[in-house]
Amino acid sequence: DLAIVGAGPAGASSALHLAQLAPSLARRTVILERSSHPRPKLCGGGLVNDVDVILGNLGLDLRELPYADATWAHLHFRGQGLRMQLGKIAFHVIRRPELDAWLIDRARDCGVKLFENTRVHEVTPGDDGVLLETSAGRIRARAVIGADGSKGIVRRSIDGATKGPVARLVELITPPHDPADVASDEALFEFRHVPAGIQGYFWSFPMEQGGAPMRNWGVYDSRLNGTPQTGSLLSYLGEELARHGLNIDDYRVQGHPIRLFSPRSRLSTPGIVLAGDAAGADPLLGEGISLALGYGDLAAAAVADAFARGDFSFADYTARVHRSPMGRALRRRHFAAKMIYGLRGGLTQRMVWWRLQPLLRRFIRRYVFSWAAAKERPLGVLPPPPLDAPSASSSGLQSLA
Repeated sequence: DLAIVGAGPAGASSALHLAQLAPSLARRTVILERSSHPRPKLCGGGLVNDVDVILGNLGLDLRELPYADATWAHLHFRGQGLRMQLGKIAFHVIRRPELDAWLIDRARDCGVKLFENTRVHEVTPGDDGVLLETSAGRIRARAVIGADGSKGIVRRSIDGATKGPVARLVELITPPHDPADVASDEALFEFRHVPAGIQGYFWSFPMEQGGAPMRNWGVYDSRLNGTPQTGSLLSYLGEELARHGLNIDDYRVQGHPIRLFSPRSRLSTPGIVLAGDAAGADPLLGEGISLALGYGDLAAAAVADAFARGDFSFADYTARVHRSPMGRALRRRHFAAKMIYGLRGGLTQRMVWWRLQPLLRRFIRRYVFSWAAAKERPLGVLPPPPLDAPSASSSGLQSLA
């Protein structure tokens, strides 16, 4: 009945929320994943407070996984600025392979079937459902959730979904090495390169890898305003690393694009809704994990409603996303990114980060994050699969025949 393309946080969240809303439909759902878990995934790994709320609503506990805490976040322009927390800490930092595998295992516990190493080549919406051509054969689903990321194929089947900028980031991991004026358990966001055209920041986070403390460093460029920077991301990353006593040539650098949220993008077409990075990540900071989980909640609700009413047009899905607390936060982040990254004067940036600290703290705490709300009556532990549930993982689609 339902195919979810992509087994990252958005796809897993869609399945987990569906298991709460419509358990029988969840057991008639397949997730198609082009690789297998745990799979490598380039991501800063920051988990803000909204993640804890959403996982709590699902009856899940992040403490089952290893992660590091960034106790404080320092937001600087040329070495000065503010520090802040969201609650008792700033955010958690986790390795995406472990997080993604854990989430998808919880979805499989609910009876959702996972088909790994199954690549989707073509998606064709029609009057009688959606046809998916995959590496393991052809399947037809009544509805599809496209959770296959920024470069995913599902969004290409939706006219107007490709509007909006594509951000870039580069990152690397080092042994523990504290940035100047920042403790080992704190995070740094440095905006010094905005006047040079980088519409983003340099970051340094504490993290854990293989049970050992490490450090994640990178540069994020939203490219939201379309103004080209006067240099490469690698050159800016190398410059910042040198400022902190590191040589970029000593480490493996990785990079990837991020599709950003745009108020103009369409997020659905008959038979299909988008979730996660396929729908659009945060333009301000490039943050995506909390949003992926939030998109999953909205996508599951839309799909459950469609099956209940027999209406698979999903005509109101984009508006439903925009009206949601997450959608309103995304629109505020889009506006803030356009404003802050459009101010390329050094004097103006100094005023923002050095003089407007109380205003920034209030805006970030109340209007950027903390959009997820705990359910008044938590649904608790997710429903177990039926005793006769089929195997939840396979490398092919034979069981769908």
